[in-house]
Amino acid sequence: MDSTLLIAGGTVVSSFGMSTDTGVLVRESRIAEVGPTRDILRRNPGRIIDARGTIVAPGFIDIHIHGSAGYDTMDATSSALARIAEFVSSHGVTGFLPTVMSSPIERMLAATRAAAQAARARKGAQVLGINVEGPFLNPSFKGAQPEEGITGPDMAILHRILEAGGGNVRVMTIAPEMPGAMDIVKKLASQGVLTSVGHSGASYDDIKNAVEAGLRHVTHTYNGMLGLHHREPGVVGAALVHGELTCEIIADGIHVHPVAVKLLAQAKGPEGTVLMTDAMRAAGLPDGHYELGGQHVIVTGGAARLDTGVLAGSTLTMDTAVRNMVEFAGAPLHAAIAMASSTPARLIGLADRKGRIEPEMDADIVLLDAETLQVKTTLVMGEAVYERK
Repeated sequence: MDSTLLIAGGTVVSSFGMSTDTGVLVRESRIAEVGPTRDILRRNPGRIIDARGTIVAPGFIDIHIHGSAGYDTMDATSSALARIAEFVSSHGVTGFLPTVMSSPIERMLAATRAAAQAARARKGAQVLGINVEGPFLNPSFKGAQPEEGITGPDMAILHRILEAGGGNVRVMTIAPEMPGAMDIVKKLASQGVLTSVGHSGASYDDIKNAVEAGLRHVTHTYNGMLGLHHREPGVVGAALVHGELTCEIIADGIHVHPVAVKLLAQAKGPEGTVLMTDAMRAAGLPDGHYELGGQHVIVTGGAARLDTGVLAGSTLTMDTAVRNMVEFAGAPLHAAIAMASSTPARLIGLADRKGRIEPEMDADIVLLDAETLQVKTTLVMGEAVYERK
């Protein structure tokens, strides 16, 4: 029996735009061919998905997500990560980085080990690596990071975290202004870890020096950092002007004003802007009482806050982030999708097989309703992991 699958008649998103009535032929777990549907139909594929009326896009990659559906990376269990993977796939995500937050070191190590084990699993949205947010942060900019989990830069602690990750740590957030931080930045860069500034009061000059040491990324731009001022550009000013830096953005309309989202997207473009969610366990659930890093969180109107009023992650999903980027920034749809797929794939070293609909790429694909941009079907490695009923 022919095992090929043809996704037929959809509007396929590429790096250059969108092509209508296009077919995507999948053989086993890879994309075999992309072209006019009528031409590929002549190959007599084994199965056909009628994609008329849909946008056929690369699967979304969320490189910064703490949890969802009642579960959190810090639960440090395979079942929690499996439930997160199941939930995010219903929102077009085909790969994600479970994000470990600042906590007492043994708890961070346990969560890192659990995520490393999940990276070997091949069901649902794939765990593509690990994001470690902390513990070398500036406590004055801690946001919702528990202060008892924050510590000064320490090479021995870094070694333990990287060892627990088993080569799967792909992103790490650090405050580069802290004493000893530059040595950490250099070490991470030498290990191929995307080194990011976040929860930081760094000045513009601090960031300039960190970029020279290997800093390449900005964690949830605007949030948890020194903002832009005309006499001290700070982290935000450095993020906007340094081409070496890619910038995450939480495009939920709560963390960042839509105009500031538009400013970032215009300054950095789709290759320098990364959509992510920073979602916590309340994502996908009703307003109510939840927990993040051992702290009480109340969610009202979709906004998650500590008892102090500080924002505590989000309840955002990646498909909503894409829709919001189109609405807030006026971004072309193909550009917004690139911010959620090809750009994050490149940043975590997977551009050779993830993030684009092209021959030889992994068949990680999401079908969106062409009118509403709601997720209809999500495929991971050519297998449907979510289908809207």
